[in-house]
Amino acid sequence: MKVSDVVFEMELGGVDEADIAEILSTCKGKSYDGELLDEELVKRGYSKLFTVDYDGYDDYDDWKDDEYSSVEKFPHRHSYTD
Repeated sequence: MKVSDVVFEMELGGVDEADIAEILSTCKGKSYDGELLDEELVKRGYSKLFTVDYDGYDDYDDWKDDEYSSVEKFPHRHSYTD
């Protein structure tokens, strides 16, 4: 991950410029690993930006849309009624 990508993600996430500079200087000697960056963000009170906590998601059953009703197809032949 490039430094410019890290800075861009943090700017989009609403991280202050001073905090971005501190996090980059802290991680400079180590690496720009997503877990390390998120750890530094959480220490400063921000939410994680670089890793996803899949255990925090509920079942996929909540994503179903039950709002849609069934669709009635139109007949392809003409039907004449009196």
